[in-house]
This record gives sequence, structure tokens and C-alpha cells, in this order.
Amino acid sequence: MNKKYGVIFALLLLTGCGESKTGEPVTSYAQPSETAALSQTEETTSEAVHDIDPEAEGKGMEGVPYFYSPRPEEITFVPSAESVKYSGRHIEYNDISYLSYTCSAVRFNMTGDRAEAVLVSNGGAYSDRQQGWIGVEINGELTKRIRLEDGEQSYILYEGEELRNAEIAIVKLTENQMTNTGIKSITCNASRIAPAAEKELQIEVIGDSITCGYSNEADGPEYGFNCDYENGAATYGYLTANALNADYSLVCISGLGLISNYTDTVGEREDYLLLNDVYKYTDTNFEQRRGIEPLSEWDFGEGSDIVVINIGTNDYSYTGRDEDRQYEFYEAYYAFLGDVRQHNPDAEIVCTMGIMGAELFGQIEEAAEDFSRDNSDDRIHTMKFDYQSEEDGYGGDYHPSVATHKKAAAQLAAFLETLM
Repeated sequence: MNKKYGVIFALLLLTGCGESKTGEPVTSYAQPSETAALSQTEETTSEAVHDIDPEAEGKGMEGVPYFYSPRPEEITFVPSAESVKYSGRHIEYNDISYLSYTCSAVRFNMTGDRAEAVLVSNGGAYSDRQQGWIGVEINGELTKRIRLEDGEQSYILYEGEELRNAEIAIVKLTENQMTNTGIKSITCNASRIAPAAEKELQIEVIGDSITCGYSNEADGPEYGFNCDYENGAATYGYLTANALNADYSLVCISGLGLISNYTDTVGEREDYLLLNDVYKYTDTNFEQRRGIEPLSEWDFGEGSDIVVINIGTNDYSYTGRDEDRQYEFYEAYYAFLGDVRQHNPDAEIVCTMGIMGAELFGQIEEAAEDFSRDNSDDRIHTMKFDYQSEEDGYGGDYHPSVATHKKAAAQLAAFLETLM
């Protein structure tokens, strides 16, 4: 793509965190954007009801809306490419739009005073600690966090004074394999509904529990995994995308590895759903659990502008210091770079590791250097994350805390800015 884009490197703000203790939802709402308000002409000259206004584009709007009416009324719609913009991967099943990975989201613009959604959730085998959470964003600010109940329920996203052309997003805050979160329908009392605008920059982050935000809001390392302590909107990948004003896709699963997932015993491989079993498919976990064959391949389109690969922490639990197993990791990493390049032909690819240890970073550097040389590819880069500091606290099981994620986002965003 080689887009020319002017990126303003903003100060990182932890806008996705709300209260530091996850159990309390945020209740304050963002103010609507006055610069995006509808004009009086737009409000009064169309008679279209529950339909696309054929004259809307000529009235100065950014695009033809999905729904336009001269006065507010109740409109119910099913998320689709015509009605919303998706962030991250999603999968359609039984007329429900399931958000696949951490921070996958639907985004739409609304002029109206109320929005609610019918959501379908499954908290998994351990519903006490695997219940899904969503966040509601208004104009980029996380204004509400909702703990979902099992089954089909209706949830209020916003109710209050009229928002004028405000962007509303439903964001999955919990990770892929622990919870299923589907959107069955969205109902708004509104005069306008339209998909949110696309952004010029697209970033994809590939990773494991670090990227998922594994228990990042837990009060200390003695806590294990619990969705109640996991906030995807306070992860380094999400914060980096916000800092660069980029659309994003996070492809991450806790315990994920390239040649072995996390294992308790060095040398004993755990190979259920490795990275290669996941990356090219839309949502391997979702479809395998439902016996769907063949798996749906993800449509990468033209690919992302930036791809960040943060993998290897779990592989080291298998390789240890064994040179043969570490070389096996090098070979697999080299091959995976070819897969990433195939699906993202114009991307700057950043290979990184280090927040919870950098034992295999040497093999990553070697694979990146060799692939770059062998393929005359000068858009392969390496960057070692700073190791997490005890001063910043720890999440569950010594995973990075929110403070560590914020520092990692600052480091990564600064590095990406040098590439652009």
C-alpha cells in the first residue's frame, strides 16, 4: 500500500482503564463531538425513513448513512459491513456477529439519545472467572464496562442527552478462548446511524497472554487468571494503536507459542493450537468447538501497514537452554515471517519480545536478519521490550500490570514512529 500518512504522535493516555479495580464499571460519558454534528439542512430536508438517504452525501456528510430520518425514531439493526465498522477479527454464526479476539469491536456513528444491544455470551466451563466483559466507547473514551451474563441478554450502551454524530463502539475486553461474545442486534433511538470512519493506518499485533492483557488489573502476582481482572483496553497493543490513531487487530491467545504453547516441563511440547493453527484462520477456537469444517480463512485484504509479532515467551518454557530446540524455534520463526509477509505485502514487520523475558530474542534477531537478507526485504525490524519492573507491580501470575502495559505502549509507539 505504501500510504503516505501524517501520524501525530500523541501522549499516551490510559483511556481504556476506568477505575484500577475492574469490578466497578465506569459510569461517566464522553461529550459528543460538536465538529461532527449534523447541519440543520441534513435534519430537515430528507423524508427517508428506515432507509439510506440518497441525498445525504451531497449534504456534506462523510458518507451515505445506513439510516437517516428527519426526526429520532427507534431503529434495530444487525451488525454488518453496511451498518458498522469492525475493528479486529469477527465471525458470523447463526445470524450473530461474534467478536473474536481481544479488543475486537463494532463501531458506528449515531445521532440519538439511546443505544442498547442484545448480546450473546458463554462464560465457559468456569463461569465464576471466565465471564465475558465488554466496554462501551463514545468518541474514543471508554465510558462503561459491562460484565456479561450467560445466554442472551439486552444491555444499555448509552442513555442520556442527544449525542450528535458520535462514534459508539462495543469492544470485547476479554480474550479469545475464555469467552464467546456475540452481538445479535443493536437498537437505537436515533435520526442517523452510519459506520464509523476508516483510519489511514492499520496495525496488527500478534501475541500471547501478554498481548491479551492476562489479569493485568489484578492486585498482585498471587492472583491467577480471571476475566474480572482482564482489561484489553489497557493493553500495550490497544494503547499503541490509539497513540498512532490507527485501526487495529489483535490476534492473541494466552499460552500461545510458535513451536510449543506454555508447558510446565522443559522439553515436553504442548502443541494444541499453535500460532500457525490460528493466524490464517478467522477464529480457530470458535469453529473447532462447534465442529465447523473446513475452518474459515481470514480475509487479510491488502494487509496491514504495520505488523507486530510478540511471540516466544511460551516457546522458551519448552526449549529451555537446549540449542537444538532453540534452533527449531529459529526455523519456525523464519518460516512464519514468510507467512506474515505473504498476507501483508507492504507492511513494516516488527519482531519483538522481552516484557516477561527475552531468552529467545537472539533467535528472533537471527531469523529476522536472515529472512531480510535472503528475501531482499528491508521492512523487517527487531525491537526488544524493556523487562517489566517490580516497581510497576504485577498482574496475575506475574504478568504485566496496567502500568507496565502503558510503558510498553510508549516504547513501541515511539519505535513505530521512527519507521514512518
